[in-house]
Amino acid sequence: MASYTCNINSTGFVNVPSRGSSFSDIQPFSAKCKPSMRYSGMQIKRRPLLVRNTILSDVSRSRTSTQEVEFKPALTEIIQELPRRRLEGLVETVRKMLRSMGDGDISISAYDTAWVAIVPSLDDGSEGPQFPKCVEWIINNQLHDGSWGDPHLFLAFDRICSTLACVVALSTWKVGRSNVEKGVRFIHSGMQLLEVADITLMPIGFEIVFPTMLEKAQRLNIDIPYNAPIVKRIVALKEKKLKRISVDKLHETPTTLLHSLEGLSHYVDWKKILRLQSKNGSFLNSPASTACVLMHTRDRRCQEYLTSILQKFGNAVPNVYPVDLFERLWVVDRLERLGISRYFKQEIKDALDYVYRYWTPNGIGWGRETSVQDVDDTAMAFRLLRLHGYDVSADVFSHFEKDGEFFAFYGQVGQATTGMFQLYRASQLQFPEEIILEEAKLFTRKFLERSRNTNTLFDKWVIAKDLVGEVKFALDFPWCATLQRIESRKYIQLYGTNDPWIGKSVYRMHMISNHMLLNLAKADSNVCQSNFQKELQQIYSWNEEMQLSKLEFSRQKALECYFTVAATAFEPQMACMRSVWTRCCVLSTVIDDLFDVGASLDDLKEFVAAVKSWNLSAIDNLSKDMKIVFLALYNTTDDIIQEGRRYQGSDIGSHLHEIWIRLVESYLKEAEWTQSGQQPTIQEYTNVSQISIALEPIVLTSAYFVGELLTDEIVAHPDYRRVMQLLSHCGRLLNDIQGYRRESRQGKPNSISIYMREYQITEEEAIYKAQNEIDHTRKQLVSEILRPTKVPRACKELHLNMAKVLHFMYAETDGFSSSTAMKKHVTSILFDPVE
Repeated sequence: MASYTCNINSTGFVNVPSRGSSFSDIQPFSAKCKPSMRYSGMQIKRRPLLVRNTILSDVSRSRTSTQEVEFKPALTEIIQELPRRRLEGLVETVRKMLRSMGDGDISISAYDTAWVAIVPSLDDGSEGPQFPKCVEWIINNQLHDGSWGDPHLFLAFDRICSTLACVVALSTWKVGRSNVEKGVRFIHSGMQLLEVADITLMPIGFEIVFPTMLEKAQRLNIDIPYNAPIVKRIVALKEKKLKRISVDKLHETPTTLLHSLEGLSHYVDWKKILRLQSKNGSFLNSPASTACVLMHTRDRRCQEYLTSILQKFGNAVPNVYPVDLFERLWVVDRLERLGISRYFKQEIKDALDYVYRYWTPNGIGWGRETSVQDVDDTAMAFRLLRLHGYDVSADVFSHFEKDGEFFAFYGQVGQATTGMFQLYRASQLQFPEEIILEEAKLFTRKFLERSRNTNTLFDKWVIAKDLVGEVKFALDFPWCATLQRIESRKYIQLYGTNDPWIGKSVYRMHMISNHMLLNLAKADSNVCQSNFQKELQQIYSWNEEMQLSKLEFSRQKALECYFTVAATAFEPQMACMRSVWTRCCVLSTVIDDLFDVGASLDDLKEFVAAVKSWNLSAIDNLSKDMKIVFLALYNTTDDIIQEGRRYQGSDIGSHLHEIWIRLVESYLKEAEWTQSGQQPTIQEYTNVSQISIALEPIVLTSAYFVGELLTDEIVAHPDYRRVMQLLSHCGRLLNDIQGYRRESRQGKPNSISIYMREYQITEEEAIYKAQNEIDHTRKQLVSEILRPTKVPRACKELHLNMAKVLHFMYAETDGFSSSTAMKKHVTSILFDPVE
């Protein structure tokens, strides 16, 4: 039994050997800390401890003398103070909320309510408003400063527009004199604010509708500054927009102008415009625009649309309705980015089934009957639907591209950051030959980077809590290199619980932004972290029992190995899989180091023979270190086989044995190349190195523990072999780019050096060639994983997780070998609780 000394110094730190120790075995009141006896089913009974400020393993293979590790009470003890039933209660509350989704939970718009209030009675001979309750609502909902609008956010354009509309409505019916007087005073002062207001926060269609409302106000003799300089500039903006969207086409095909018909009364043929009416009776789901059409046509369907909304919202209307597609998409996106989607699988499926029902070759809009599609909703829908296995074509984005530029709406005056942001996110789910997505990715990334560099990352559609942070994260961590737990941890910081959106007026989407989602995400993150720490202790105990810490030649990477799986497959039911992944990852690393520097070529041949015989008697002639490695491999594989029987109902032993034989044979071939100085061809190297990257022992072994039946037929199927081959090829090239110079000095073959030799190209050209090959291989891999195949979805997602780990680890350096590259991420995911 191994033991080691832990010296507690006066500063409260514990000094432990850097590689011969297990952080989980440090006891705060004992000088002697002993690892467990024979590993058996990961049943470790030690009191869990939280290790913080962990110093990751060195990149060199030599040992350092000591490391200092601060210990604190386990997060488990902290999280136990939060009753599990509170977490369960949050889940149930959110689930009920999701199941109640209908046409959209959206806030009231004073601006649109004013337009509905202006509609005169449709009864012949009757005077007064058709919707008198809307007039009452206006009188009762004026803000203390005399304005109307969102009470929690002051945006000059929004407040002026809403206030002018309400003043016009009350003046039309000659009611609410004191309200009108207060409103007019606000408009006088507010006009000065418009002069310096941020034009990027101008509500949708403001430049179209505001001049028209001024005309209505002037006819009602309302005393406001009609000749203010800002008015002239707004009129100029209106003329500019109307030139971009020809008014001649207004009656021919749906455009965004249908959303602002109340500002186009001089141009509209009211009989012709009814041809473009939506099935629900609205015009682009706009109550204000529909109210204007109703005034001029007395159309029954317009009236029914407005009446139905008033019944739902109680004497007032939102700025757009329904918003059923928009709400469902953004809610699903939030659930996934916050890392809590696993609680709501059925609700998410229902939401995406609903969206897919209304998916068209031209994309979608914010509502099921919206006749104008936009890139924002279309990109979000495309990304989520493709991720969840729905059949959607990238050709949809050709409708949002002209002359090499992408846009949100045809005829838009300015680019919308969120539209380009969502298109950038969608473009990364590219299959081979989808050129339109490649063009979209290049265009949107360039746009977003330019906006970030010029500090112009703001949006005209939403005032997000931290849009800059969201875009920065997306640019720094492309989807192919985004680990779910890292993204969730970051998004918990970025997520706004009451973000205001900007339509014709400021509005809120209560299901998309709310405290319940954030509270659930925080509680869930801490619960997962508590589980991680207990599992990590068990891994350390296994590492000690297998005596792997005694191997002087080997890197000690248990922490990093566990991090890679915890950051991607964090669900509680994946605990056994995480253990299998980590143990196989550690063993692969140790065996790799053994073949690199731990033994002579003759000794390595003896080791390979022992693995192939899979017999304990074969270790008699092995060195002490090789015996440790073989016994660790043998015993651990035996444990995994036993566990596999419970998951698969069959013996997976022969298959696991074959995997390890292939790995050690590939290591031996590379060692022979290195020692002999032989230079393999690129094809010879590829055949061997795709095995020696050691992804098969980790991923395929772990795939038996994801809850899917993985038969011999599936493992042998071409669909599975192709996924594994693509993943391994991608991983090998990523590894070679970062390790090429070091391996060249060691005389080891590498794809970069082989490219340089065979193609007579420079190092830079060889790396560029490898990067292009990675890009192409990744697209093929994404296609294989997301499209229906014979391989169970959960197994394929495990391969996708590994692909993301590889892109993440090798993005800028060899993150697996580096002692610092992963430190902050490991600490964040495994040790630092969410406040």
